[in-house]
Amino acid sequence: MLQRRLIDASDGDLAHRRRLSAHLDAMLALCETVECRRARMLAYFGESAEACGNCDTCLSPAQTWDGTIAAQKLLSAVLRLQRERHQRFGAGQVIDILLGRKTPKVIENDHASLTVFGIGTELTESGWRGVVRQLLAQGLLAVMGDYGTLTLTEASGAVLAGQRQLLLRREQTPAKVRSRSSRSAAGPTAELPAEVAGLFEKLRSWRAAAAREQGVPAYVIFHDATLREIAAQQPSSLAELARIGGVGEAKLARYGEQIVELLTATDS
Repeated sequence: MLQRRLIDASDGDLAHRRRLSAHLDAMLALCETVECRRARMLAYFGESAEACGNCDTCLSPAQTWDGTIAAQKLLSAVLRLQRERHQRFGAGQVIDILLGRKTPKVIENDHASLTVFGIGTELTESGWRGVVRQLLAQGLLAVMGDYGTLTLTEASGAVLAGQRQLLLRREQTPAKVRSRSSRSAAGPTAELPAEVAGLFEKLRSWRAAAAREQGVPAYVIFHDATLREIAAQQPSSLAELARIGGVGEAKLARYGEQIVELLTATDS
């Protein structure tokens, strides 16, 4: 946000400032991506490429979580501030609203009466800041003016409408996990037991090898949350594996026997 303010305050003309903003957006996207970095870099120059299998995100895929609902909550807060109050605020105020904090600024603006007040307590403040940063990197949020206020973009609508799923880099485990479904979305709240953690790493190694062989990002095969669930449940048959969240019919047919074989070999 500081860099964006410096760009907005620069002496260059509008075209120059737009070029600088585009460079910044590209750098953010490269830093925050959970996909192949080489493919992301080539995309910046207008070239398409398959996953390289050699960069850090290919060799050691970032732990991701389904941030669709979190993104919808944050974007909805920004939208309601704009539509209902004709206001724009920076990330700090939006996060205070999501966390239900009755700060002097929240009280002064009567933001506690917003329907989005307090709907985001499943994440910590640092967790929400990570969501903001990644939405900015993906062009789903934009920063306006000297004060770095947040606003929606044309791409925001698809997320709000539930037409686009967002996988976000998991920086920190959400503060509260109330159910198995939320664990699958955001990751476990504590370290896995040693025997389970070892199996989880074996599953990740298998996934990395499969991803390299197919030339696709690792998350295309299975998300970390699914591998954790497999490691924890240790299904011994295809029928049991099919009950794991994230293992659909197509993936069961393609990878099921390999996974069951890996689990069986580990048990023996």
